[in-house]
Amino acid sequence: MKTQYFETTASGTPYSLHYKIWGEENTKTLVCVHGLTGNSDDFKFAGETLSTQGYRVVAIDMAGRGLSSYYKNPDDYNFDQYIVDLNLLLKEIGCDAPASCDWLGVSMGGLLGFRLSGIPNSPIRRLILSDIGPEVPQFDLDFISKVIKLAPEYNHPSDAIPILKMSTGTPYSRGPLNEDEWLYLASSALKQREDGKYIRNFDPNIAFKFDTEPLGTKDLWGYWEKTTQPTLVLRGELSTLFPLRVADSMKPRKPNDNFTLVTIAGAGHVPSLFKEDQIKIISDWLT
Repeated sequence: MKTQYFETTASGTPYSLHYKIWGEENTKTLVCVHGLTGNSDDFKFAGETLSTQGYRVVAIDMAGRGLSSYYKNPDDYNFDQYIVDLNLLLKEIGCDAPASCDWLGVSMGGLLGFRLSGIPNSPIRRLILSDIGPEVPQFDLDFISKVIKLAPEYNHPSDAIPILKMSTGTPYSRGPLNEDEWLYLASSALKQREDGKYIRNFDPNIAFKFDTEPLGTKDLWGYWEKTTQPTLVLRGELSTLFPLRVADSMKPRKPNDNFTLVTIAGAGHVPSLFKEDQIKIISDWLT
């Protein structure tokens, strides 16, 4: 795995964006974009596996997450600015031509995938969505809005594991994980503050625009209805954020039949993508 940065002033002030690459020497590219509070570490296991199968796996830390800079202006945490940043990433990695990469978008990363896949000459060749559709129930949006404003502190990442385990069997379950995977999930979701405490690994200001524009300002069904790319959709069996009624509405509203829906048993929002059986669904579909 290789870690890289690039600098930009696309939001009006200088900032840097961080991304990881697994299988840098490979020629097929899979771009991975995390959810609202996630980061590039979410794709470690998928990156390690798929890079052995001929893929260059590129996973970004969106601004305000992971090792990327925080925006100085909280207003910049919006979907239009995210798209600007992603287009810069695609240019950086040589995937700005039509149909030059595949896309794996988790939750928010899937919403951004809708925006890019439904445009003329899209850079996306094939689209994979993890537990997200063109609409999200308001109840779930309200719940997420409350959760991202919490500010817990821990003495060690392992102290967060009991809280994470409380999601097991609920609509926000990552699915079954072993103890090492729980610790990895906790460690990747946290960062160490100067005083030694561990806090959540994102800028609290990402909540600023989420209250008013949780899905952006564009009609995502309109983009979906122009998405001609072959599409794999993963749905957590327990998820309420991506209800079955939305999943079932996607196929008839797609302009062709290149649509595959797979349910991940025991998972909610979102499937971890840590497990071999989940990664195999992706690798089998890609090949």
